[in-house]
Amino acid sequence: MDLPEFAVEFLEGALISVEDEGLSQEDAITNDILEYAIDAGEVVAHELCHYKIRGIKINAWNYDEENKAVDLFVTIFRSEQRLAKISDKEILEAYSKAERFFWQAREGNLSAKVDESDIVVFDLIQIIEQTKQDVINLRVFLLTNGQASIDVIPSARAENGIYIDFQLWDIERVYQQYLIRSGKQRIEIDFQNEFNHKLQCLHVDRISDKVDAYLAIMPGKILAQLYGKYRQGLLEKNVRTFLQFKAKVNQGIRDTIRNTPDMFFAYNNGISTTAENVNVEYENGVPFITSITNWQIVNGGQTTASIFATSTEKEINLSKIFVQMKISVVVKSEEMPEVIPKISRYANTQTIIKDSDFSSNSDYHVAIENFSRTEWVPTKTGGKATNKWFYERARGQYLDEKLKRSGREAKLFDREYPKRQKFTKTDLAKYEMSWWQRPFDVGKGAENNFKIFTREVSGFREEINKEYYHRVIAKGILFKDIDRIVAKRNLGGYKANMVSYILAWLSYKTSKQIHLNKIWEDQAIGENVNELIEQMIDVVWNHINNPSKAGMNIGEWCKKPECWSTLKDKYIDTFNISDQIVKDSETSESNLVRQEILPHESRVIEEAGKIKSEVWFALAKWAKEHNRFTPFDRKLSYNLGVLANRRVILSLKQAKNAIRIIGEAKKEGFVYN
Repeated sequence: MDLPEFAVEFLEGALISVEDEGLSQEDAITNDILEYAIDAGEVVAHELCHYKIRGIKINAWNYDEENKAVDLFVTIFRSEQRLAKISDKEILEAYSKAERFFWQAREGNLSAKVDESDIVVFDLIQIIEQTKQDVINLRVFLLTNGQASIDVIPSARAENGIYIDFQLWDIERVYQQYLIRSGKQRIEIDFQNEFNHKLQCLHVDRISDKVDAYLAIMPGKILAQLYGKYRQGLLEKNVRTFLQFKAKVNQGIRDTIRNTPDMFFAYNNGISTTAENVNVEYENGVPFITSITNWQIVNGGQTTASIFATSTEKEINLSKIFVQMKISVVVKSEEMPEVIPKISRYANTQTIIKDSDFSSNSDYHVAIENFSRTEWVPTKTGGKATNKWFYERARGQYLDEKLKRSGREAKLFDREYPKRQKFTKTDLAKYEMSWWQRPFDVGKGAENNFKIFTREVSGFREEINKEYYHRVIAKGILFKDIDRIVAKRNLGGYKANMVSYILAWLSYKTSKQIHLNKIWEDQAIGENVNELIEQMIDVVWNHINNPSKAGMNIGEWCKKPECWSTLKDKYIDTFNISDQIVKDSETSESNLVRQEILPHESRVIEEAGKIKSEVWFALAKWAKEHNRFTPFDRKLSYNLGVLANRRVILSLKQAKNAIRIIGEAKKEGFVYN
């Protein structure tokens, strides 16, 4: 598929979102482009809004309190069913409108012009006004489903203490990201033809049957140009993203380039890379690298992006910047999917890259993907099943699978996998984390929530079988239906937070016992559940709009555990959905419905289960002799010893009490050798 075809498919996909989610066309395009930008790691999260007056316009925003940054997104929408061009004038005007919004809000000139009922825009204006002394970074993103020139993007600059950076995500950039994520783009660098340069290198002989190794010195100017061209495509195997100069390491890199460039090589640890092939030529017995195929930076993404960002500043000269580089060439191409992630993981252990960053290929996600390709959606009539849900484990899979087909086969694919039944790994994380009653984590943004979710499932005990998959889809149906119901209310913003909090509250009020298998069978939530959600909307909306601290931004309030803890025990009548709750008699293994144990709860059970029976018997005796604890806790200590002796797996309640008692006993002086 070429770029013009992709542009048409992308627009058609967005128009489906217009119909299914009730968005405007411009909002749908904004959402879909930002999905790719978030997937690329260049955007953390976003809140949709649509504000336009003379000379001012924004379509979405994000505030990152931790990194003192505001992101503003402005969209140019094209409705033509073809690849459309965006003029340089339009691009510059769009950037200007978004930047003008920031400065006008900062000076307090917009508060009176915006109705407080337009809560998302009003919130943003309040944030910009109230964080004058804190925000030091502004990023302005132009989003468009048309094709735009990168040459006209304004240069980054500092103004009034704010570092302002301009980004472009046009259809060509989205297409490039699609190719990267679907594995269709391989980065091939011809140093001789592109840069009139060859890299002198050292070839390390016979270190492994699986990997060849080279050491070389990369000129900073070439590295910056390569990053400018490929961006996150260079860092595909290294999921970390570049966060401006907020991290001390990035500030140090920038300061070294500015002030002591001749010392850069001495100060910096260099980069670690992988490749499928390296071409080497010899001159007088000295090896030089002339080209690299399928090149990836697996450690040193911060170094690379920082060099690039600093190179955009005026009067910066990279002629003295050199970076040491290790290249690991995987000898057998079929082993690349196995070897490269390990190189990436171990290369990053010194800089605290967590396993969660390399998770999309884990057994958990592969299992969900496999079930999504085999499990047909039940039909109410009992006739032949016609469709399935599609789990997009990697960005672009759905579109890629569709475009492998043409004519009648393409129509059959649409029927088998309707787009409304597509869900991504970040969607899955939202479903589960909401159900696990962690809406404050969901509120931290799709990628941040996914990383937290990945840490949780790394210790997951539950078998990933088709029954588990059915329950995942049931949670997805709940999530999507809540989203639909909330959208109809036209509340004016924070829909994503509302949906997650309502699902979490529903999970809490039903003790996670709502009949998920029935939702899977019906592919619907039922009228009574629908009515309960309608009632919950009013309570949750009032709750999130009244933070514990007056004036706190709603989005930031929704990220606080306190927001959830002060909501969950509020009253809501759940009597009308009694028929949707799994009864105790239905929780046997034969009925394939179990009370779900959350991963962190599973670890509590595991920790308590490691305490030996003799420890509990000794503790019970010690407590009696020293008159410690309540009679209940003393008896429980003895009973825990009996259960440990019988190797009985503790319930969550028993495990929590066990950890509590052993902790209190140690504080009181109990010692067991």
